[in-house]
Amino acid sequence: MIKRHLILAALVLSQLCVKAQVLIDSVGTKVRKTEIELVYNHYLQDGNNSAVTGGIGTEKLTVFGPSVSIVKTNGSNAFKINLGADIISSASTDKIDYVVSSASSRDSRYYTDMSYERKTQSGLGINGGLSYSIESDYFSQGYKLGINKSNKEKERYWFVNFQYFNDDLRWGRINPEHFKPVKLIYPSELRDREWFDSPKRHSFNLKTGFTQTINKRNILGIFPELAYQQGLLSTPFHRVYFTDNGVTVEQLPSVRHKAALAIKLNTAINSKYILKNGIQVYTDDFGIRALSFEHESMIKINPFFSILPNFRINTQKASKYFAPFQQHAKTEVYYTSDYDLSGFQSYLIGMGFKYNPYIFATRKILFNTLILRYSYMYRSNGLQAHILSLVLQTAVLRKNNK
Repeated sequence: MIKRHLILAALVLSQLCVKAQVLIDSVGTKVRKTEIELVYNHYLQDGNNSAVTGGIGTEKLTVFGPSVSIVKTNGSNAFKINLGADIISSASTDKIDYVVSSASSRDSRYYTDMSYERKTQSGLGINGGLSYSIESDYFSQGYKLGINKSNKEKERYWFVNFQYFNDDLRWGRINPEHFKPVKLIYPSELRDREWFDSPKRHSFNLKTGFTQTINKRNILGIFPELAYQQGLLSTPFHRVYFTDNGVTVEQLPSVRHKAALAIKLNTAINSKYILKNGIQVYTDDFGIRALSFEHESMIKINPFFSILPNFRINTQKASKYFAPFQQHAKTEVYYTSDYDLSGFQSYLIGMGFKYNPYIFATRKILFNTLILRYSYMYRSNGLQAHILSLVLQTAVLRKNNK
């Protein structure tokens, strides 16, 4: 599995404009709505601490990521499906075999998730879903079950979601010669034995949240999370070099516990300025401790156009199992030179532009929103990334006469 150092997230909640809703209500109809969101992400990365080559070497990576999300709402029922792909070119995974321009330099990931939610008249929502993701050396099945509740005034909202993922790290599923799981892929010089007993990984996530409208200007949200992982948590093709220049495969514990807490505050200064601030703490039993702060502003230029500046600052304490290239001793039980598990500070700054025309392209298709974002990320070990995303949101309205 190719690891991305930054999650590319561009999905934004959309809503119908007041003008369109008044028009619909005035003719005494009930509306069935289908929301369609098209997303394109382009991610460029470069650095010199590849875990594939033991903590040194290029981390150059390019990802093209188109996706589409469809939400169909009919009364108290909502069905959502998301389809996407990541087309990946990676100079670091090309070094698994130490062959220039080998097949491992290119990969692709295809994914989908589907969910259904039903709302009751009391404001209680019950939802469930399935997800699937496949790469050349990775297959994941996910299951989700959740409940949520809002009060009558819509000022208070809480949710509880449980997720389970069953992952298999064997290579071969999208290889034309196999189209089935074959084996774990190790560095070319370390394929004389099997390093792990099982290719499976199991993850259990509990996500909760609570939001409260404090007053007409402020909304506060608190979001605790717990996670438990068991199985193959090492990446089989990551090398580790010892102090005597010996080489081996990354070894990490087979169990991991994680906990995170995020607190977010949205503040409307006035009708033109909205501030979104958040702070998050993270800890796990690998020894990682992290603290991040993020901010986004929405500055409305006119009723249709807004700008969205944002930044994020993150600091992380290294895992107790991490050491740089040739710094591990052979007496250690667990070891990694993956800089995602190192200590670092990272900084992200970006700018977005949001256009809300709220116009009907046809009698049934409403053009809601167009969002263009660019972000630059720098990490203190030299890793840099550029992220460009484009989001287009539309809605298809169907009217049933009462």
